Amino acid sequence: MEQTLYRFCPHTPFAPWQPADDGLMGGVSCSSFARTADGHAAFRGCVSLENNGGFCSVRSPDLPERLTGGEAIALRVRGDGRTYTLCLHTRTLLPGTSYRCRFAPPAGEWVRVVLPFADFVLMRFGQRAGVSPVDPTAVTAVSLLVSDRQEGAFALEVAEVTLTASPARPR
Repeated sequence: MEQTLYRFCPHTPFAPWQPADDGLMGGVSCSSFARTADGHAAFRGCVSLENNGGFCSVRSPDLPERLTGGEAIALRVRGDGRTYTLCLHTRTLLPGTSYRCRFAPPAGEWVRVVLPFADFVLMRFGQRAGVSPVDPTAVTAVSLLVSDRQEGAFALEVAEVTLTASPARPR
């Protein structure tokens, strides 16, 4: 069972994702989310630790339907060797709070990353916020985050985000 949440290819409409970088808190990091020449999406930017900064993120539009019947989120991505985080958002969480799961795709190759819901941790402003399992049916949007405390450029290409019933694949 697979349910496509977002697919980025030349023949699909490109819905805008909204950046939310550390500039919201006085930092100077910046990012973008745009279509690449081959039709995929690219989350790119530069992380700066100046002014107590250190993160870039981009949030999806609201999901068109509830997530049902799945046990994991799968991403088809090409990374740059850095560690990224997938965040899950619901309407009931306080601002700055999301369920998060980190992943580190190898540099330069397309891979499928499977993130079981059981691996997501509830976080608020980068700190663990208790124990609360993800209710997939309450997820309204996702976001990508880079906050690995490394200054410099980053680039994560995304071809697809899906809900999957099989979380047992290696990450």
